[in-house]
Amino acid sequence: MKFAASQQWTYRTPIGHEQSRIVIGAIATTADNSHIVCFSVLNAPGGDTENPGETVTIPFIPMHETAFAQTVIDLIDRPCDPPADFSPALQAWSEDQRGLSIFTVPFEGSLDRMIALQMAAIVSPPSTD
Repeated sequence: MKFAASQQWTYRTPIGHEQSRIVIGAIATTADNSHIVCFSVLNAPGGDTENPGETVTIPFIPMHETAFAQTVIDLIDRPCDPPADFSPALQAWSEDQRGLSIFTVPFEGSLDRMIALQMAAIVSPPSTD
């Protein structure tokens, strides 16, 4: 596994948000030895159509390692701590009675779009033919 906590990565951002970065806060290992990359997004697009340059911090996203590998582009050789909101979100996620929910689709700058893609993947999973 090439991913580790405190790594900072570039990803396919929307135009105008090229300074947005992903920061890995933790790597979780499941019972079947697959990995979940838990990360934050700094300077993510705010989603406000009236203020397209507005940015936000997304404190916590849990993602299967395969989808994470499809998300990131370049490792930045400058370790970075996740934002303060990451740790409480990680704790709440790890204690969720419903189980560890994770994303299996790549992140491309919009949390709303990623959620829609995840829902579409759940409704219409790829065929195994």
